[in-house]
Amino acid sequence: MKRSLALLIILFFTLFGAVSRAITISPDDVASHIADPKTVSSILHATSLFDANQIPQLESYLAVLPELSREEALTVLARRAITFSNMTPEIEKFLVTISHQQPKYLVKSQGNGYWVTMPAFNYAGEAKWVLNRWKIKLLGDEANRLLNYDQLSLATWLSFSSNDYTLRREALVGLIPGLSPQALSKLEALYLADKSMVWSPDNAVLAALANQTGSNALYNLLWLRRTDSFSLAALHKMDSPPVGQQQINQMIAATVNPVLAETAIRQLTGLHPLPDDVKSFLLKQIGDRQRGKSVAALLAEQGHSAWLEQLQQQVSGVTRRNIKNGLDSVKS
Repeated sequence: MKRSLALLIILFFTLFGAVSRAITISPDDVASHIADPKTVSSILHATSLFDANQIPQLESYLAVLPELSREEALTVLARRAITFSNMTPEIEKFLVTISHQQPKYLVKSQGNGYWVTMPAFNYAGEAKWVLNRWKIKLLGDEANRLLNYDQLSLATWLSFSSNDYTLRREALVGLIPGLSPQALSKLEALYLADKSMVWSPDNAVLAALANQTGSNALYNLLWLRRTDSFSLAALHKMDSPPVGQQQINQMIAATVNPVLAETAIRQLTGLHPLPDDVKSFLLKQIGDRQRGKSVAALLAEQGHSAWLEQLQQQVSGVTRRNIKNGLDSVKS
């Protein structure tokens, strides 16, 4: 009992101490500090040491700077590493170190009826972001190397249950646009042949690969999989001008997915003029007992009433009734 109480007291003072050490300053204080010639000079010197990979000397220099200047310098240095042009093991270790630190200075600003408090210089967050992007780059390089040597197993490399799956997925998605046609063909064949890819938790890689290759086989697989933000984004992209025959074919194909069907049909009804194959497809949809009226109404809303009125004279039964009801719902 006494030990538990002691631990609680230590935890309380640890947390309270961290809060009490924080210093809140105003946006004007930050702006004044940034414009101070002494601050500018100190940051330029820190930058020169950073660029020269003189990390021990940099750490010694930062240690004697005023804390606010140090925090600004760390933010500038973290952002400077974003391009990866000067990344070294020493700089990477330096970024890891500062990513675990807690900024001391906070800035409080007023929003629309509320106050927001955040780090004046969020160097730890900047460093974490750079380190994540750096890991993604390294993973992308690794995937590319394995692909070139015919040693890439997609499902194994992506490792769906691993903690770094998101980073690996982003690495592969980022790699795809820069691949040669030959490498893309190889990656497509790998994806279609890897039966374990059916267990992929999302459609990010499949959508990126389908978009880059234009492969009907990949798109057909994408539409058959469970819908997520990646497959929905791929469908929305089909509606971006200029809309060609391939985009039309894929919008029609996407209607096989019940979740995507409404979006795909809405996009198709928005085409002007309606191509003949789209008219044939939509005519079948109008004849559907469940969705026919809504498709006809959608066509009328999109400015295709004249075509619907012409169709009404040529069809009968459910199709004709759906056209009439659809037109009437828009007129009313």
